[in-house]
Amino acid sequence: MSVPAAPIQGDFNELGLPEILDYLRTTGKTGVLLVRNGSVTKTLHFKRGLVVFASSNLPKERFGEMLLKEGKITAEQFEAAGKLVTRGKRLGKILVELQAISPKDLWNEVRHQVQEIAYSVLGWDSGSFHFLEGEERTGENITTSLTVPEILLEGLRRIKDPALFERRIPSRDIVFERVLPANRPTGLHIEEYERHVFHLVDGNRSVQEISDLSEIGEFETLKTLLIFFTIGFLHVRRRKDHFAEEQKEMAELRELIKNYNEMFTFLYHYLLREVGPIAENILDKYLGRLKTLQPEIFSRVTLRSNGALSEERILENLKALNGARRAALVDALNEYLYSALLAIRRTLGADHEQRVLQTLRSTRKDLFHEAP
Repeated sequence: MSVPAAPIQGDFNELGLPEILDYLRTTGKTGVLLVRNGSVTKTLHFKRGLVVFASSNLPKERFGEMLLKEGKITAEQFEAAGKLVTRGKRLGKILVELQAISPKDLWNEVRHQVQEIAYSVLGWDSGSFHFLEGEERTGENITTSLTVPEILLEGLRRIKDPALFERRIPSRDIVFERVLPANRPTGLHIEEYERHVFHLVDGNRSVQEISDLSEIGEFETLKTLLIFFTIGFLHVRRRKDHFAEEQKEMAELRELIKNYNEMFTFLYHYLLREVGPIAENILDKYLGRLKTLQPEIFSRVTLRSNGALSEERILENLKALNGARRAALVDALNEYLYSALLAIRRTLGADHEQRVLQTLRSTRKDLFHEAP
């Protein structure tokens, strides 16, 4: 005698419904998934991983009520058909006999009813589930075949409560990577805005960075990412370590400032040799102008005794910047470089400017390509 399979059961706060549905799909389960939220009970009938039928104890989700609400039948037709329902004769069959709906409408509406019930349970934020595995018996002659990915795709799209996505993607530091599922879902209609978000995933950007770049706002971006994650097109690669990322970035920016400072030192000593100690005053005048024009980089920055800019002050200013720090730094350092060259031209003449410029171009090609 065979031993019946142990039921799969639990609460939504332990395991989300999308994960439950995906498990039943990938394992090709046959049986009945019963979900409860307070007094509401719904069932999804599975056959080899496909949803073939669904039911609900909510009056508004019954077959006849849905047809009436959607204007597919009139109140008179609904009332007349209801009087003819018997134990062996279903409402749908009677509506066809009364020519209230066509046979095609009947099959389409049964599928629509199953879809609506399946979509609705994805919006629950609490409740319990209970799956009984075994031979699928719906007691219905009309069934359908809905794939879990299409249920997840449309069901998650309909969710309006941001809190559901906050719980499922609790950290904005998560980094997703795109993957090609072994059993790739087919026949799914992906919207253009969803493709836009999907292509922003590169294995390096965090959820927050993708949300910042996306054109559809944070809530819709989170929803789209969760949809692709749930249907198997995204995996979690890692959580972004912002401290480590910033340390790495600051080290790179420090090196960039150091390289530019070598040029600034060269220019200062050239000017110093030609005009003496007044060289510091000349360059400090141009630096003061930039402090006014670009305070986000040059605030409290001073000239060192060797003509270099104070590195630590620049880095401190950069830490307060959001966004493309390197681009802002390169732009600012080039502005000071051009100012120093302008100071040499105005003080010593164009020949001297061309002489130092040629020297810099031949010795620091790595930095001159940074100039816009």
